[in-house]
Amino acid sequence: MTPTLSGLDSIKCEFVVPDPGTPLTGVVRWSDTNIDQPSLIVRPVTEEDVQTSISVAKSNGLTIIVGGGGHGTFVSIGSKALYLDLVNFKAIKLDKGTGIVEVGGGVTTGELSKALADQGYYTPLPNSNAVGVVGCIIGGGNTPLVGTHGWMADLVESFRLATAEGKMIEVSSSSTGEDLDLFNALCGAGHGLGVITAVKTSAFPIKDLKLTDDKVWMRSLVFPPTAIESAAEAFLKMQRPASSTSINMLFMRSPPGTPAAGSPIIVLGATVFASSEQGEVNASILFGDDLVGKAIVKSTETTPIVNLNDRYTPHDSRGGHKAIASCRLNNMDISSLKNAFEQWVSVTEKYPDSRRSILVVGLSDSTKAAELGNSGAAGRFVEGRERDFSVMTVTMCSEDNTRVALVEYMDNLMKIFREGDPESVPRSFPNNLRFGMNLEELFSKERLTQLRNLKDRWDAGGLLWSPYKQ
Repeated sequence: MTPTLSGLDSIKCEFVVPDPGTPLTGVVRWSDTNIDQPSLIVRPVTEEDVQTSISVAKSNGLTIIVGGGGHGTFVSIGSKALYLDLVNFKAIKLDKGTGIVEVGGGVTTGELSKALADQGYYTPLPNSNAVGVVGCIIGGGNTPLVGTHGWMADLVESFRLATAEGKMIEVSSSSTGEDLDLFNALCGAGHGLGVITAVKTSAFPIKDLKLTDDKVWMRSLVFPPTAIESAAEAFLKMQRPASSTSINMLFMRSPPGTPAAGSPIIVLGATVFASSEQGEVNASILFGDDLVGKAIVKSTETTPIVNLNDRYTPHDSRGGHKAIASCRLNNMDISSLKNAFEQWVSVTEKYPDSRRSILVVGLSDSTKAAELGNSGAAGRFVEGRERDFSVMTVTMCSEDNTRVALVEYMDNLMKIFREGDPESVPRSFPNNLRFGMNLEELFSKERLTQLRNLKDRWDAGGLLWSPYKQ
């Protein structure tokens, strides 16, 4: 039976009261894990609609869960939730004079990339066209351009948001007191501190990157499993890369329609935000005769920055069970890479429905991010800035028993890499939270205390879902 909710007549925008006995259709998420029918789905068009939704949630004892890109795999949605879908908040306004772009709370990374590229601009974005821009920022926002610009959270100028009290406020880098504390927390740890309707962040002319023909340069080599040691050696030789360069080693299974489809492969690649000539210099190791001789596919190509994430589109498909585990490291060794590869091959072999799961090991120059953390962005909630290495595994499956097995795989994987970097305090990306995760993997005890105090200040009643509540 559909629950009786009060105050629905005050809602002036589209809303749905789902029937608990019907299939879930009104909430579209990247992962279906722990997603059930909410009590109410609201799709606001204006900020007044957001404020009304807050009032309705309060009067009915519902927890507000905000949907932007819908990629938060760590969020549970249940029968006591109001799902606030910001799909209509799509405004993108670029001010070329100031280099500031205002982005609506429902804009995805692909939408922002295209809108900016059409005007000859870009802003650092992660390796997906389908995630929410605001969601990226409030989890820090790691991108291939971290060596040039730091984290996405470092570039933010201001947020416009509705508080749990239903007030519209704007907080910025020039705010003071409690407002500045809120701004800094939103830059990296912003889940559940307000409903963000817009964010202003920095954008840059593409021409400033000095790309050849305005295209990003990429080099990749694809190896069979027998070449894991050679690929790992080459990857580690590339530390510390130039600030314009992002290095990735990807473990995946060969896609359908390719030779040996379904077989494990290792993709070692460099993405260079500079000229083609500079790309060949920065990724010179990937042209070595011995290494190239062990590769089954060799590729050098360029692509417009707006198309950079098109290659990751297959990973954006929605539905099924998905989860992400990650860590950021100061050090890495060949043994860790080889052991991790074996773990990934083993679990994706044993559970066929998990074969789309991938493992990505990244390498970048953390100098810029560390410098920002010691200057203007010091108060923002990004930790472990000085770490060049990152590890992220994205697990995908359809069966619940496989999902359980993949949890153990993720735990073992993080253990493998952290044992190779014993001097570093464990740190993960806030946007890669997992159910039951120790939050001290994200922030220090002091920072977590600050977050809980901020939650008490701005949402004492716990109206908005948050991983940081007491």
